[in-house]
Order: sequence, then structure tokens, then C-alpha cells
Amino acid sequence: MAIVIDRRLTASETVVNLPSDAFDLIQTLHSDLGGEQARITYSLDKRHNISFKTPSGLVKQIQVQAQIPGQPAQRRDSVTLALDGPGTSIEQVTITQVIQAENQVENSVTLNVES
Repeated sequence: MAIVIDRRLTASETVVNLPSDAFDLIQTLHSDLGGEQARITYSLDKRHNISFKTPSGLVKQIQVQAQIPGQPAQRRDSVTLALDGPGTSIEQVTITQVIQAENQVENSVTLNVES
């Protein structure tokens, strides 16, 4: 099997203003192989103008390398969201997560957007 999600992806904030302050994406997972290296990709829909704010600029996707242990462990990845262009009428934004290791696991979290 490989990567196992023990607790689904959640966010430390359920409502965000744009630009947002940094908030955490949190989940608990483990590898039933006793531990393994994984690439975690967080993505936003390309059809709207909400992006991740990074030191390199605004992007629709960010990647994190992680060592997933053999025992359940909580992970936290900090992200910031911002508008890429004029205002938005979107009321919710979904962050999609793909974890790639021996297997591929998908997950997501939806946040409310305050204008």
C-alpha cells in the first residue's frame, strides 16, 4: 500500500481574506513501508485568479519534499493565498493535494473566501 492517510487534510483557517496571512495545511499520515520519501503537491484551480503567494511570486502549484515516517505523524505545510489580478467573486477555494511516493494519494480541503 505505502502512504496511508490517518487524518484527512484540514486547514488552520477555514475562512481567508485575500491576501491571506500564512496558514497551515495539516494532516496525519504514515508509510506502511516503514518510512519513505514523498513529493507533496498542492494545487489551485487555474480557472480563477486565486494563487499561492511564494517568494518567487504567485503560482498555482507548490511542491514540498517530505520524509513520511512508518508511524502516524502530523504534517504541517504553511501557505499564503493572494489574488492574481482584480477582485474575485469566488466564495470558496479548494486546495487539492497529491502525495506521490510508492503510491499516489489525493486529498483536498475547501476554504471560504471573504471579500
